[in-house]
Amino acid sequence: MTGPEAAGFVRTMRRQLLLATLIRVLLFGLVTVGLMGAVMMPEANERMSDFWFAAVLAAGGWLGLAVVSARQMRATNQASVYMSTGRLDLAERELRHAMRLISLYRTGKFLICHNLAVVAHGRKNYAAAAELCDGLIAAGVGVSRGLGRMCRILLADCRLLLGEHTAADTALSPLRFDDPELVLSERLMLLPVQLRCQVAAGRFEDAVSVVAEKVRLAELLDSQKAALVHTLLARACEAVGKLELGRFLQRRADLYCESTELAEAFPDTQTSSADRQMADNNTQ
Repeated sequence: MTGPEAAGFVRTMRRQLLLATLIRVLLFGLVTVGLMGAVMMPEANERMSDFWFAAVLAAGGWLGLAVVSARQMRATNQASVYMSTGRLDLAERELRHAMRLISLYRTGKFLICHNLAVVAHGRKNYAAAAELCDGLIAAGVGVSRGLGRMCRILLADCRLLLGEHTAADTALSPLRFDDPELVLSERLMLLPVQLRCQVAAGRFEDAVSVVAEKVRLAELLDSQKAALVHTLLARACEAVGKLELGRFLQRRADLYCESTELAEAFPDTQTSSADRQMADNNTQ
C-alpha cells in the first residue's frame, strides 16, 4: 500500500461515514413518521396503509444494511486472524473488501482503517500507516476510546521511524503513562514509543520517572522491545547523573538482545560514537 492509496482509503471512509449518517437519519425518520401517522390517523384506512408500508419498508432497509454491516465485521475479524498468523497479504485483501461495503456504524469503519494501518506498518509502509492513522484521528477517534489510544501510539511509532520526532511527540501528547484508563496492553504498547519520544527530545527526567514501574513492565515485552526500553532508560539515567543505575540497566539490555540487532530494528534510537564515548568517560 502506498501513501496515495492510504489517502484514498481515508477519503472513502469519510464519504461512507457521511453516507451512513444520512441513511440512518432517513430510515429513522421514515419509521417514526410511518408509525406516528398510522397511530394518529386510524380513520383514514388508505393513508394508514401507506404509513405502515413506509415504516415497514424503512425497517426492512435498516435490517438489510445491518446484515451488510455484520458481513463487514466478519471480514474484519477474519483479517485479524490473518494478521495474527503473519498473513498480511490475505489480511489486506479482506480489509480492502470490507472497506467497500456500506456500514451503518462508525466503529466498523474505524476498525477497518486501523487494521489497514497495522498491516501497512507490518509491511514497513510507515508513510501509508501514518496517513491512515491521521485520517482516523481527524474522523473523530478520541483518546477516551481504546481504539483512539492505540491509533495514536501507532501513529507516533510511524512518525519516529520516518524521522519525524516532533510529529510523534504531538501524536502522543494527549496520552499519559500513569493514566488509570490505560489497560495493561496499552501501557505495554505506549512504553517503548513514549520513551523514544522523550529521549529524542532530551526530556530525560520524564523518561526516568517511575523507572522501577517501567522496568517491571519492560519484562513483559518481547526481548527486542525489552532491550530497547532498558537501553533508553540507561541513556536517560546517564544523562541525569544516575550513572550506576544506567550501567545496571545497560547490562540488562545486553542480556535481552544484541546491540547490532537493536540498531537495525530501531536506527533512530542509536547514539553516535561521540555520545557513547562521552557517556563512557562520565561513568569512569
